[in-house]
Amino acid sequence: MISVVIPVLNESQTIGSCLSRLSEQIGHHEIVVVDGGSQDSTLDIVRSFPDVKRVCSSVGRGVQMNRGAGIAKGDILLFLHADTYLPPRALNKIESLMEQRGIVAGSFALSFDDSSLLLKLYSLFSRINNTLFTYGDQGLFMARQAFESIGGFREIPIMEDVEIQKRLRRMGRFVKVRQPVCTSARRFLLHGIIKQQLMNIWLVLLYHAGISPSRLKRIYG
Repeated sequence: MISVVIPVLNESQTIGSCLSRLSEQIGHHEIVVVDGGSQDSTLDIVRSFPDVKRVCSSVGRGVQMNRGAGIAKGDILLFLHADTYLPPRALNKIESLMEQRGIVAGSFALSFDDSSLLLKLYSLFSRINNTLFTYGDQGLFMARQAFESIGGFREIPIMEDVEIQKRLRRMGRFVKVRQPVCTSARRFLLHGIIKQQLMNIWLVLLYHAGISPSRLKRIYG
């Protein structure tokens, strides 16, 4: 079984669509939404999906995802952002991949809900299977056993998705599914597509160079 863990904080504009689309393929799997203290109608929307588990947590993606994993029942964990939509039959694909020997984790390539040519170019780079072009909005999935053996996410201000990948990739194969998830382009459109792209890559490079997540968070704002 796959447990889909979704950390949320004031995601009333996206969580309804996310859960609706996910419900179309959830089958025997489960959805766990972890709220970090939303002040909008996020929780009211989540409550309208009676089969979705709800839990509250301190704010912070790493904290929230660890909390969700703690109550999840699945032997496979999929961590999904509230503004990211899985492609059709994605859960079946994950199950099939995780049955293969040596695979411990993976993610999807990326597409955006905007037709900009720059974002399409950025999407092509998301097919590259390394920590420079693989982020949490690409639907990170992993074996529960692997997740627990490395102690879950580091509860750090930023880069928790890159950090856990580094440890998972040392354990075994990390695969990249070519069929993309679709995520919101809102950050790119707000800050500027090129600026946001360069910022993402620059932050990862600084992290690999040893700059602390706390300092990177101040840079990122």
